[in-house]
Amino acid sequence: MERTTLLATAISLSTLSLSSLAQAQQPSGWIGNGHTSAYTLGAGEFELSGSLLRVDDTIDFLDLREEVLANNNRLTDNSGDLEGSRGDLRVGIWRGIELFYSRQQQDLTLKVAPNSRVDIADLDEKLQTTSTSWGGKFVFYQTANPVPQRPWTSAALQVKYTENESDDFGGFLESLSFSPTVNIRLDPPQRFSLDRMKDDGWQAQLIFTHGLGERVALSYWAGYGEQDSSSGTSTELEQPSLRNAFLQTFDVSEELLTAGVSLNWQITPRLPLQIGYEYINIRNRDAVINSSSSPLVPSFLRGTNLNASADNNHTLYGSLNFWISPHIYTGIAGKLFRNQYTGIMPHFNNPLSGSFSDITYGHLELTLGVKFAALQ
Repeated sequence: MERTTLLATAISLSTLSLSSLAQAQQPSGWIGNGHTSAYTLGAGEFELSGSLLRVDDTIDFLDLREEVLANNNRLTDNSGDLEGSRGDLRVGIWRGIELFYSRQQQDLTLKVAPNSRVDIADLDEKLQTTSTSWGGKFVFYQTANPVPQRPWTSAALQVKYTENESDDFGGFLESLSFSPTVNIRLDPPQRFSLDRMKDDGWQAQLIFTHGLGERVALSYWAGYGEQDSSSGTSTELEQPSLRNAFLQTFDVSEELLTAGVSLNWQITPRLPLQIGYEYINIRNRDAVINSSSSPLVPSFLRGTNLNASADNNHTLYGSLNFWISPHIYTGIAGKLFRNQYTGIMPHFNNPLSGSFSDITYGHLELTLGVKFAALQ
């Protein structure tokens, strides 16, 4: 809450101090949702889009789904499938100032192999995650541009706050094995779960954009951020010693540096192509890990599966959109992450999904968006 309040205060102060310094407005026909640039919407304009996210055996982006299973004997079947949706909103509130909000929900299929789930009933099969981000972008420098369709040089500061949270993932223990000869049946079975999976953080980025011609613009950026993540395991067993044997906590605080480049090419006025790359470097990682070696904890949830070795990520996106009308567009996009969600969803470095946090992963998106000026 304190971090959210500080970020809101920073955005408000920046709004007051920068509102008189720029009159930027992104070139007409350009799409801002999901693309990094130093342009903003004009005062009173808004852009709203919705996207469907998919990975399955038919839509397997670059065969990446298979890599989740290739070196992981804990998962089986269609693990790696993803279904989700995202909504993005950008609003121009003043000349050179815009606010944005994004909310994404996704279900990542994780089916545990039979040999890792002995004496476990009704085990969950999806890791359900909700992600939100919000913030503002403030243009503090731009060159004059007499032609609204032509890109120009512009510089901006972007500040955002992010949150990711996953629902509990668990099942029911039918028995407890203390040794090869000592096995206690539980009637009724007792619930256990991987829980407290969440993270939050903030980032600030300086973005510079300049035109390479009448239809092409290149953007560069660099930034700094901080983020905290947590996860753990627990059980509903009544006996305190058994509950304590099951209890694990994984708390991590870290800093991140980002640098990237993006390209916007208006192939035709109604057909924009956008691609972008960002490098994420994790530094000053401070982890407080309390894991359990008890045989009562299912093997796929033990802290020994935690992989904190990945300290960087390479992310790539590309999209091709088509303006159906001056106010409505549709398109297809793809996103690729070299080390899964490292630096993007920090709490995914938990015992369940952390075992493949250094695997390349990606998904496809279908998008429908609208863009309008303020109602008169």
